[in-house]
Amino acid sequence: MDLNTHHRERGSTLIVSMIMLVLLTLFVLSAINSSTVNLRISSNTQVQDEARAAAQRALEAYVSVYANFYPTPTAQTTTVSVNNDTTGNYAVAITAPVCKRAAKQAPARTASCASGEVAGVYCIDTLWEVSATATRGTEVSRRITQGISITFPPDAVPANCSI
Repeated sequence: MDLNTHHRERGSTLIVSMIMLVLLTLFVLSAINSSTVNLRISSNTQVQDEARAAAQRALEAYVSVYANFYPTPTAQTTTVSVNNDTTGNYAVAITAPVCKRAAKQAPARTASCASGEVAGVYCIDTLWEVSATATRGTEVSRRITQGISITFPPDAVPANCSI
């Protein structure tokens, strides 16, 4: 009788081993799937950060040019390379700046504005809003908006910025 019991239990070891192997395989597949999803998430985050950096770089170059604001604010399109090679990775569209506020500078903050103030001619402090959108194909698009302040001499008030 002892021999029959031992003979029947021999097949159960194989079934338990197969179940453990299937569970282990499912665990490994789950881990691989999870790491693939995490890799996609971090890749998307990196691309979004690159697009934001490209928009910021183009916007900083744009606002440093006085002619983009006077006499008439202009829109601009440029390409930006985030890895400093010769090809542009992102197309950046910069909207025409919008003048939000303009006011006489009183009291004057610079010597050239102070000399005009004595004669009743004031420099103009302006506040602008400008936006840039960086895109790369159809896979990513990132928009940033920045406010900037520019002081204009009395004889150079931009066309769409009234006091």
